[in-house]
Amino acid sequence: MKQSITRYEKIASLAALCVLLFACYRVLQPFIFDLLWAAILCYVTWPLYAKLRDWHLTRNWAAICMVLPIGLLVLTPFVAAALTFTEDINRMLQWLGDHAHSWPAPPAWLKNLPMVGASAVETWINFGEDSSRIINLVRQYALGVSGWIFKQGISLAGELMHMGLSILVLFFFYRDGERVADHAISVVERLAGEQTQRILHIVRTSLRAVVYGILGTALAQALVSILGFVIAGVPYAFVLGVVAFFLMIIPAAGTLVWLPISAWLLMEGETGWAIFIAVWFLLLVGTIDNWLRPILISREVELPFVLIMFGIFGGLLAFGFIGVFIGPTLLATSYALLLDWLIRKEKETLVMPGKRGVAD
Repeated sequence: MKQSITRYEKIASLAALCVLLFACYRVLQPFIFDLLWAAILCYVTWPLYAKLRDWHLTRNWAAICMVLPIGLLVLTPFVAAALTFTEDINRMLQWLGDHAHSWPAPPAWLKNLPMVGASAVETWINFGEDSSRIINLVRQYALGVSGWIFKQGISLAGELMHMGLSILVLFFFYRDGERVADHAISVVERLAGEQTQRILHIVRTSLRAVVYGILGTALAQALVSILGFVIAGVPYAFVLGVVAFFLMIIPAAGTLVWLPISAWLLMEGETGWAIFIAVWFLLLVGTIDNWLRPILISREVELPFVLIMFGIFGGLLAFGFIGVFIGPTLLATSYALLLDWLIRKEKETLVMPGKRGVAD
């Protein structure tokens, strides 16, 4: 005879389930962002993985063929920077201590500029005096700064470990992604019912718009930045390009790359190359996102740029680097779902009177 389940037993079962889910969350909490980062990479690059599967590769070999180049592309710059970190710090301290760091004299052509020549020369001299004071201040606090940089290096090593873990998880996402997707769709169907396909379509297009728009634009700007560094003969051009890639994700953050390099070239007496770097970034690299990002985003879905901007900054402050992708995706998906709901409600409002008229 089938025993009936009392209300108290249902409450106890629900409480046990909540405790179990909370315990699982506590276990996975240190790795949640690693899982999210791996999931985003897997989703964005899934079409390439599907093509490998179409070539009759097994799931394991197709996953390996995807993970290896992604791992090399993502981890190599950070590993190279970590290996030379101590040497670079010592070289920086030696450069601060041994060099006079005299600001170069204003070039002759600057004084000959019509109308603004005298003021430009005065600005040049004042900037040189200010930079000399800044260099002397940095020299006084060099040990403290180096200690801070060392701590940041340790933090970077921790982030590198998390990125390595994300690459490892990415392999399993590729290999078992189809089964995971089926389970995820089943969960959404239980929650959303017949609206499942529409919701999944909105989430899919919003995520692609954000990721392709942000990553695609940042990648294009980073490649053009590397080209400019190579032309100007700037050392560590590839590493600086990788840094530019991550900074270009944030609007106007690319200034943190080219401005110090341009100032360094000026202090080394390379006035022409310093001006070249400034012009290269201001007129070329800095304008790419003005036209490329809207094109890449509008290919998938129409999203207000201000929504993307607030998502980037808000996600960065709330979740760290991974929030650059999570924030815009959450806002874009919520905006698209709300817009879809409003449009459906308007259509239902317009259709209902017609139906009543036909019935009458």
